[in-house]
Amino acid sequence: MILVSACSSNNSGGANTAGSNDAGSNSAGTNSASSSNTAEESIDPLGKYDPPIDLTTVRSTLDGTKFPKGDSWDNNTWSRAYEEFLGIKIKNNWNVSNAQFDQKMNVSIVSGDLPDLIPVNAKQLQTLVQGDMIEDMTEVFEKYASPMLKETMAANNGLPKKSASYDGKLMAIPGYVRGNDDVDMIWIREDWRIKLGLPEPKTMDDLVKIILAFANDDPDGNGKKDTYGLNLNKTLWDGYSGLRGWFNGFHAYPYSNESTSMWIKDKDGKLVYGSIQPEMKAALAKLQEIYKAGAIDPQFVVYDGPKSAENEKNEKTGVHFGHFWNIGWPIDPTDKQKNPNMEWKPYPIVSVDDKPAQVAVVQPQSTWFYAVKKGYKHPEALVKMLNLYYEKLYGETSEPSVYHTQIIDGENYGIFPFSPVDGQVPQKNLNAWRLLQDAFKSEDTSNLNPEQKQYYDAYMKYVKDKDVTNWGADRTWGPEGSYSVIANYTDNKLMLTNEFIGAPTPTMAQKGSILMDMEKQMITKIILGESVDSFDTFVENWKASGGDQITKELNDWYAANNQ
Repeated sequence: MILVSACSSNNSGGANTAGSNDAGSNSAGTNSASSSNTAEESIDPLGKYDPPIDLTTVRSTLDGTKFPKGDSWDNNTWSRAYEEFLGIKIKNNWNVSNAQFDQKMNVSIVSGDLPDLIPVNAKQLQTLVQGDMIEDMTEVFEKYASPMLKETMAANNGLPKKSASYDGKLMAIPGYVRGNDDVDMIWIREDWRIKLGLPEPKTMDDLVKIILAFANDDPDGNGKKDTYGLNLNKTLWDGYSGLRGWFNGFHAYPYSNESTSMWIKDKDGKLVYGSIQPEMKAALAKLQEIYKAGAIDPQFVVYDGPKSAENEKNEKTGVHFGHFWNIGWPIDPTDKQKNPNMEWKPYPIVSVDDKPAQVAVVQPQSTWFYAVKKGYKHPEALVKMLNLYYEKLYGETSEPSVYHTQIIDGENYGIFPFSPVDGQVPQKNLNAWRLLQDAFKSEDTSNLNPEQKQYYDAYMKYVKDKDVTNWGADRTWGPEGSYSVIANYTDNKLMLTNEFIGAPTPTMAQKGSILMDMEKQMITKIILGESVDSFDTFVENWKASGGDQITKELNDWYAANNQ
């Protein structure tokens, strides 16, 4: 599957290579508290523990993940690398699907049954800090982090570190920073669009016509009315088959799949909640109209992401909103192999009027953090693991064909998600796309790093050799790939960033999930036919049920942090 993590535009990894596994290097097991300044200065960010140490963690997994033969979440390329290069033996206490992870982790936090390495969201991190359940990582990070890791955490005026800091103390290490990569775009069955003689979508009216035609005009040519236009799933906000981009096209900004509320500025410069603004109502009315026309599968209310994906993999739906990686999952080269005429193309979101549509950047900082259980003897192990992850994917000794994506017997396997820690160099994917466009034209790869060269080779295999297994490289990195859409957003300043990037406020922590559930129910019911005016009732209830207090708390936070 052609997915991407990150590749540094500045490949200045740790001074020692990831291949350095000298047992005599400065591991935490051999550094004493009385080490001299000279010894501290010579600490190896990738030093190997000798003897090896044990580290427990837990995993959030994606349904349908493909492993190379013999591999699993417990034994894979990354788990073996952490043991080989760092002397860290990883044990997963448990693993559950993404949909169940937050609930399972909440139970672990309440019970105190925590692993050594704890992956958490922002709200869970706040709970761990308040309960004094995790290690202060401030000194450990400064002492052991590689130059590349430090540079990444200092990006965007230090926003990644700030998002994991409490009272000036770094209490966790941020993971993958979503930022500009995880924004919505429109994915369309391009062969269907062309077959039906429909124009490319430039406006919301164009898009609605495509959605309705895909449901009514027999795009698959089987003589039956058995297709839908717009693919959805019950969560509404996933990075695949969600609705964020739809609402953004109406200049509306509801909450997101990360359970994160979207806050924007009003005309007076005050923060207001995107989901209660009047622009939402028009977007809901049009959605209801499309549903009544039979262009949305009515079973979406019970579909999770993988189940909704079956509609597209079975060629029964032709439009969805989602992120750049949708061409790696759920759509992948096996679909193209089954039907060589099938083509998907990503488009920028479209506007309902003459005002350009801005796509929401809900999380400019990380939504995922790695904390260390209080009392664990080797808190620096987390930092070393991140050092290795960055080095193997983005550093001078990077090996993307081993640690990012492996091609085995003609099938692509995304390897990077198997690591229990992850991270991203800011803007690396967009920078890679720009470099690749020049390389595709000149066929000169001298300016590409190893990861970028891998993408170049995959693209050329598809374009020149017609190797369908590399179709995803074209749809991601090619001139019309998903990163061309992100480049368009960036170059034309079409991204609207969430104004709130702090930890949950007291009322948000207490009532936020209830309010979000209320919102989700309102949207679902209106799509299914309830009066659009029930949106007004929702707004009143939201305000009275804690929303007004959250708004006050957020504006107080904004005033204190934006002097």
